[in-house]
Amino acid sequence: MIAVWMLSAMLFTALLGTAAWCAENALRAAQRQARWPWLVALTASVLWPLAAPSVRRLLAEHDTMRSVTASLPTIRVVPDQLPAAMPWTNQLDIAVIALWLLASAVAFARLTRALIVLARIRRASTLRVVDGIPVLVSPTDGPAVIGFLRASVLLPEVLLDLETDLRRLVLRHEEEHRRARDPWIVLGAAIALVLEPWNVPLWWIVRRTKLALEMDCDARVLESEPDATRYGKLLLLIAQRPSTTAFAPMLVASRSHLERRITAMLPIATKRRGLRIAAALSAAVVVGIAACTQRITDGVAGPKPAIATRASSADSRTPYFEFQVEKQVRQIPGTGNLRYPDKLRSANVQGEVLGQFVVDVEGRYEPGTFKVLKSSHELFTQAVQAALPDMRFQPAEFKGEKVRQLVQQPFTFSLSSSSSERVTSGSSAAERPFKEFTLSKQARMLPTPGVLRYPAELRSANVEGEVLAQFVVDRDGRYLPGSLKVLKSSHPLFTQAVAEALPEMRFEAAEVNGTK
Repeated sequence: MIAVWMLSAMLFTALLGTAAWCAENALRAAQRQARWPWLVALTASVLWPLAAPSVRRLLAEHDTMRSVTASLPTIRVVPDQLPAAMPWTNQLDIAVIALWLLASAVAFARLTRALIVLARIRRASTLRVVDGIPVLVSPTDGPAVIGFLRASVLLPEVLLDLETDLRRLVLRHEEEHRRARDPWIVLGAAIALVLEPWNVPLWWIVRRTKLALEMDCDARVLESEPDATRYGKLLLLIAQRPSTTAFAPMLVASRSHLERRITAMLPIATKRRGLRIAAALSAAVVVGIAACTQRITDGVAGPKPAIATRASSADSRTPYFEFQVEKQVRQIPGTGNLRYPDKLRSANVQGEVLGQFVVDVEGRYEPGTFKVLKSSHELFTQAVQAALPDMRFQPAEFKGEKVRQLVQQPFTFSLSSSSSERVTSGSSAAERPFKEFTLSKQARMLPTPGVLRYPAELRSANVEGEVLAQFVVDRDGRYLPGSLKVLKSSHPLFTQAVAEALPEMRFEAAEVNGTK
C-alpha cells in the first residue's frame, strides 16, 4: 500500500535527518562547514524513496532473467494462484494519491507565487554600485540574494545609511551566499517539498538546511571580522525588518534561528572537543546504518517481487506449496514397487509419466490427488498409480511442523541398449532426455542471458509459472524450427516467451560415438 510506503519513507527521512544533525555537531565542533550532511540527507530523502521501487523492479527483472531458465528439479512444486486484490486497499491508495496530488499542487502554487514575487522585486529595484559591489537597491526588501542564473545582491534603501563597516558586513554575507550558489539549494529544497509535501521529517531537514547555509556564511564572514559581538548586534538589527523574499537566502532568514546563529559565533570550548567530535561522528554513522537496514529499505523500495503466500496449517485440507515451506518433500529411495509393464518392455517401448500429487504429513501419497500432466502410454500411467500407495517420502516442513505439500515428479521408463529395463522416479536430468539410451553425450543448453524474457504483464502482476516443452536440437546446436511441442503451460504468455526465445538459444549438440 502507498500509505505503508509513505510511512517507511518518513522513517527513512527522519533517520537521515538525525544522522545529519549528529554530523553537523561534529563538524561545528571541528570548525568546519556543516551544510554537506544536510544536503546529502535532503537529496537522499527525496530521490531514494521515489527511485527505490523502480530500482528494485529492475534488479528483480535481472534476477528473473537469470533464473527463468532453471531446469526442472527432481520434485517440483507448482505455485498457488495469486489472491485477489482487496478492494478497500485500492480505494485507500487512490485516496492517498489524490491527497498527495492536492498537497503537491498547493506547494507548487506557493513556490510559483514566491518566484513571481522575486521577479517583481527584481524589476522594481535599481542597479547601483555600493562600496564597489554592484547591487540591486529596493525601497523595502532585502537584504537577500535573488535570481538563479544571474544571482544579485538585494539591499533595502534603509541599509545604505548604515556605517560603512556595518554595510560592508551585510554585503560580505550576501556575497558569500552568491558565491556558494545558495539560491539554487534553496530552490531545490522548495522543489523537494513540492514532490513530497506529506514527508514531515523532510520539512525539518529543509529548515535545518537553510539554517546550515546561514551559519556557514556567518562563519566565513567572521574569518575576516574578529568582532563577533558587533556582527551579532547587526543580525539583531536586521532581524527587526519584515521580509517578503520568502525563498531567497537572507541575512536573517528566520527569527527562530537567530539565537542558534549567535550562539554558534561564541568561542568553542577546547576541553574534550576531540571526544565530542568522535561521539557525534559515531552517532551519525550508527543512525545512518540504521536508515539503510533491510527493514527500512524494504519498506521504502517495496518487498522483493515474490509469489504471495497463503495462510495454512498442517490440519488444513489445502496443501502447502514450494514458496511456503522451509523443507521440501523428498522421496525415500527404494520405496514403492514401480514395475515396467510387460507388454511395453517386450515391445521395447520407453516412456515417461509426469505426475502431480499430494504428500501428507506422514510422508505418504494422499489417495485421490494423483493427476497426470504428461504420459507416453496408458500402461505407464497405470504402473505409476499402482506404485504410489507404497512409496514413502520425507514430508515437507513449515516452521518446524510437518505439512502436506503438492508435488510434481517425473517417472521414467527406459531400456538400455542391452535390453535390460530401468524404471526410475524423480530421475535426474541426464536420465530424462528423449532417446537417451542411444547417446554417448547429451544435448546441453549453453548460457544465453537475456534471450528468455519474463512477460512484462505477468511479472508486474507477480504471476509465476512454468512451461514444459519438447523440441529437437540439431547437429549445429540449434533448435529445429517446427519441432516445438508444449506438454504443459501455466499461461499462454509464458508459452509465447519460450517459443520466441528458442530460435536464439544455443546448445551443445548430442553425440553418439563422437558423432553429433
